[in-house]
Amino acid sequence: MRLFPLAIYESDGIFYEGDAQSLTVPAEDGEYGVQALHENVVVAIVPGILRYTKDTDEVCYASVSNGMLRVEDGDVLVLVETAEHPEEIDVNRAKRKEEEAREAMLAKRSLREFQLAEMQLKREMARLKLKADFDGPK
Repeated sequence: MRLFPLAIYESDGIFYEGDAQSLTVPAEDGEYGVQALHENVVVAIVPGILRYTKDTDEVCYASVSNGMLRVEDGDVLVLVETAEHPEEIDVNRAKRKEEEAREAMLAKRSLREFQLAEMQLKREMARLKLKADFDGPK
């Protein structure tokens, strides 16, 4: 299988840099996939689960927050606010944050505050799903 250079950056540093066989990111209308020789594109990333296959055939998963994907001349760049592998997720913290987001949504303040709470809720739900799917309940 053909490879492409993949760089995944989160706000506080490098999450992954190396060659990859494939990449799938959560997008507004579902999932968006990339393989080698993909055409140039920019895609908005929403909170959810990102999946990439390294050149060693290892499939890796990460919970990601908002960001963007850019494919340009064969190079693939992912910029997200946060990215976490399943083993990095603290279930208790994620559950607490999920509950806080639900409460904020019910507070019915401004539309902007509602949208921020909704995004936080989606992020925490993705984190909990990833942890449950790949680490088992804790």
